[in-house]
Amino acid sequence: MLKTEEQETLIRFRRDVYDGLGLRQDSLFELMDAALTTTQRSTLVRLSLTAGFRRLWSSTCDALSDGSIDVTALRELFARTLADSAVVDGRPAWVIDGTNWPRPAARASADRTWEYRPLPGWPQNGVVPAWAYQWLVTAPDVAGSWVLPLDVQRRGPTAKSATEVALEQIATVRKAQPAGAPRPVVTLDSGYDLETLAVADADADLLVRLAQKRVVYRTPEQHLGRGRPRLHGEPFRLADEATYGQPQHSSQLDHPAYGVVTIDVWTELHVSGAPDAPFSVIRVQVERLPNKKLPPRPLWLAWIGGPLPADLSIVWRWYLRRFTVEHAFRFFKQTLGWTTVRPRHPEAAYRWTWLIAAACWQLWLARPLMSEVRLPWEHPRPDGLITPGQVHRHFTGILVRVSTPARAPRRRGKSPGRQKGTRLTPPPHYQVARRAPPRAA
Repeated sequence: MLKTEEQETLIRFRRDVYDGLGLRQDSLFELMDAALTTTQRSTLVRLSLTAGFRRLWSSTCDALSDGSIDVTALRELFARTLADSAVVDGRPAWVIDGTNWPRPAARASADRTWEYRPLPGWPQNGVVPAWAYQWLVTAPDVAGSWVLPLDVQRRGPTAKSATEVALEQIATVRKAQPAGAPRPVVTLDSGYDLETLAVADADADLLVRLAQKRVVYRTPEQHLGRGRPRLHGEPFRLADEATYGQPQHSSQLDHPAYGVVTIDVWTELHVSGAPDAPFSVIRVQVERLPNKKLPPRPLWLAWIGGPLPADLSIVWRWYLRRFTVEHAFRFFKQTLGWTTVRPRHPEAAYRWTWLIAAACWQLWLARPLMSEVRLPWEHPRPDGLITPGQVHRHFTGILVRVSTPARAPRRRGKSPGRQKGTRLTPPPHYQVARRAPPRAA
């Protein structure tokens, strides 16, 4: 059977992923295939029952505990493959956000920290012992729920702040990209420190959400008298409309879901800790919210980087792509089973996380190989897009066509097991570490 160009692309990508695996190479690769072909999220040993995993159940545990992954090679592979992916309004739209891997009862697991976890009902605030991860992904489509991971880092108890890790992730991925790659737009939530982002020399334009009670300052008037010149001008309080003044730029458009959208821009503003790092503040006010009756509150954004685009609606559309990562985290956890497995050591969890990232890329590359993927009771999407879940449901058939670079298992005899009378030492228990709360943007 002749292979199409899209099929060859997927085969080459899978071969490159396989080459990026070290110890336990074949077991790691087939464990990734097991996550891609299982019909429901499963524990680690139950993944050995899938058709994509040809080894014994003990190889699943050995792959994560004893295996190794060349993270640099995978990161470069993702960045290299990204050059062929779509962009949003002429620029790559990247998203940085964090999520947690809850481990409330894993006393024998090191590096757990107290992390925020939203709860059903009201109030939604809650904390849980967990492993914290920060993802850098790209949203390749102007609509839909697809994201493509570019980097993922685990934030242990001694790790830097989320803002510093985000800047390192941007620099690392930009370095891994080929020369001439377009400058991305990176969207971040209000939990990242605006002062650190403003003074950073990031190789990207940053679009950061601002808290509703944020206060920034205008440039002070020219100092003509004696004494120290003022660092700050008049305050610009987001919660006080009387301090706004006239915006430097304004735009308005009609949207079928949000109604009339008004976008205002104030330039040359700064935070108190960085008077020499000006940025622009953007207010987006929509007429209504889809499927909600409450009156919408304004969306405040900070633009840190180069000149704003002439069409201000593009900035709003860039930030709307940030919410795609929430659906991606749910897909990673509930469909691919990212947090369903229970490794004891954080290093094993980190290896499994990178396998999930590589699996997400394969689902994206397999989209052109799909035809009719809807279930009988599913309605067709008006935009005709295929969702990650639909590709995942049919990936077993694709795997038969593209095959696997992993070698077939070979019997090596029966292990003698532990000697009679061997007593295992109980694993040490670890306390849950507590971080200082981050400064909001």
